[in-house]
Amino acid sequence: MPQLEPHRPVVLSRQNCATPPILVRVARDGIEESAHRGHLVVTDIEGTVAAALGDPDHPFYARSAAKPFQALAILDLLDEVGIALDMEAVAIVCASHNGSASHQVEAARLLALAGLDESALRCPSEFPADLHALLDQRAPTSLAHNCSGKHAGFLLAHTATGGDPVTYLDPGTRLQRMVRDRLADAASSRLAGPGVDGCGAPAWIIQLRGLAAGFARLASGAGPYRRVWAAMSSRPDLVGGPRCVDTALMLADHRIVAKRGAEAVLAAGFNHEWYGPLGFAVKIEDGSTRATGPALAAAVWALGGRVGDEIARPAVLGGGYPHGVVEADPGIAAVVRAAFEG
Repeated sequence: MPQLEPHRPVVLSRQNCATPPILVRVARDGIEESAHRGHLVVTDIEGTVAAALGDPDHPFYARSAAKPFQALAILDLLDEVGIALDMEAVAIVCASHNGSASHQVEAARLLALAGLDESALRCPSEFPADLHALLDQRAPTSLAHNCSGKHAGFLLAHTATGGDPVTYLDPGTRLQRMVRDRLADAASSRLAGPGVDGCGAPAWIIQLRGLAAGFARLASGAGPYRRVWAAMSSRPDLVGGPRCVDTALMLADHRIVAKRGAEAVLAAGFNHEWYGPLGFAVKIEDGSTRATGPALAAAVWALGGRVGDEIARPAVLGGGYPHGVVEADPGIAAVVRAAFEG
């Protein structure tokens, strides 16, 4: 079992780190308007780095990109008490959703299995990002929070195994210890923390290559990862929603399983026909989420993955019309291709 740091917030100094490379550039009418620096890594299922730009050992909060591995802990606890979840329930546990009616219904269904209602959720109340749901909703609710599915899954697993609903986010509970252990096992690397995520759950610091390795294992669909992989692959609409980069990546290529996280984190697994399961992880230094899709898409595309222009080259608009593009630096595809073809 990987060694773990004590359960306390950790402050990491990056003063001695080299400046990361530019991964994504934003052009408007032929002029480079902005540039986004960051770290990108491609690994195999064992976490061996195949290609990297920036620091493959870069430490960061995985944020919501950790949800597929948090789901493993939930499923393990529910297995102990004989509670089985269908594909929709597992997908919503893994979700950072946009609060549509279907997303909120699935989260509420998990709460009902626990004999609880929305009042038990400790994630903040929000208005939905989904326009149709927003027009119908007059007040913010916890069910509309993008993490409500994960929290509902936490509550179900915690209470089904004898826990007090009030304590389900406490790092010392059996549930949260198992969450930590499943993430560490998937990443085969040390974790530090916890901090507190935006939704109130414990947030763990991981190395970039560790997150990539976890997604390679997820893409393999082997052993404990099979149920999570199957649910995310079959219901990518529940994992995010329209205009969500992880949903778009999975819809574009069935070999890809992807999950985004706050502050410009994006990870994906790609089950390549020649190289086997590969993991990709991106962290953009300035936290700009517009850069994650193009950066990761360039790496996947270099290995034959299918990605649409809405992911790889989002338009820069002027007056409602395209006047430029958000585009990955060509160096990403060159480095990744050279690593596998060289």
